[in-house]
Amino acid sequence: MVRTLQGLAIPGNTLHPKPMWPKLLLQLTEHLPKLIRLIPLLESLVASRLAAPSASAELDLTPLNEATEALKAELGQVARSHVALSKQIFEAHQDLNQRIEHLSTELRSHQEASSRRIDQLEHQLHNFQNWFWILLALLLVAIALMIALLVVK
Repeated sequence: MVRTLQGLAIPGNTLHPKPMWPKLLLQLTEHLPKLIRLIPLLESLVASRLAAPSASAELDLTPLNEATEALKAELGQVARSHVALSKQIFEAHQDLNQRIEHLSTELRSHQEASSRRIDQLEHQLHNFQNWFWILLALLLVAIALMIALLVVK
């Protein structure tokens, strides 16, 4: 069974696998501001290497290390928020399933109650029909007796 929740694919969707590239591009657009911060550092690194090839051993990588550590921390924060969101979605899904089960049991009980009530009403209608035919027969007998009495006198 393939299930989706507001456009999110749930694992096990083998009928219509979603392509990888749109997801990758969306993730890259999330991290694009962080990657743009690295461009000046990389430009200065390349410029310093081109300007002084012999001084490559003395190159100061601390700004680049600090930037990568900051990026790692931000990516960790993004991953934690993704985990929290997926947990919330899972809990909401379970809550909805419980509500659906509760509503389905209520619906079944209401259906059974209405079915019993319909059976009772049908039984009462059948009883009323029987009384109607009995009373109609008695009325016809009474009219026949009245006519017979009037004719006899």
